[in-house]
Amino acid sequence: MNQQAPIGDADVQIAQANQPAPPEGPDQVTTEIDWEAARAARASSSVNSSNVTTQNATGAPPEVPVLLPSGVVQAQNARPPAMVMTDDGYFATYEMPRYDAIVNGTKTAYGAQRADRGDDMDFTISEGSAQLAFSRFGADYLIEFECRQVDGAPSCVTEEEAQAFAESLFVAETR
Repeated sequence: MNQQAPIGDADVQIAQANQPAPPEGPDQVTTEIDWEAARAARASSSVNSSNVTTQNATGAPPEVPVLLPSGVVQAQNARPPAMVMTDDGYFATYEMPRYDAIVNGTKTAYGAQRADRGDDMDFTISEGSAQLAFSRFGADYLIEFECRQVDGAPSCVTEEEAQAFAESLFVAETR
């Protein structure tokens, strides 16, 4: 009969010491939102956001100014745009003819350079998708373009098209 010795505290300490440390990422920074500027932008806009379905379980006001695109032509059989509030912002989805667009807004930036981006827009392409990141009113925004056809060109959206989409965003909701 093979009996094993009980595991002692020393054995547990050795096992814990041999585990690699978790990877460290950039520091998380909570940004200050310029609500006054967001309210002024909303007041000066003539765009109506009534065609967007909002899912907000808490009923609390948004954590960041909600930016939604205006003049977007969706696919004929597309579901209506939907917006979901999160603990630090929101995301909204749009079905477009060539891609799905997901607009994300957050008050949490990762790394000081993200929090201080200003009006710069960062465009990146990956296989079957593209992303455009920028800041507005102190919040961090990311638009993801998920291509409907991945066998074609490197991306279904150009940087100019992504920037035009971002420039069509209007303040739909604020505090």
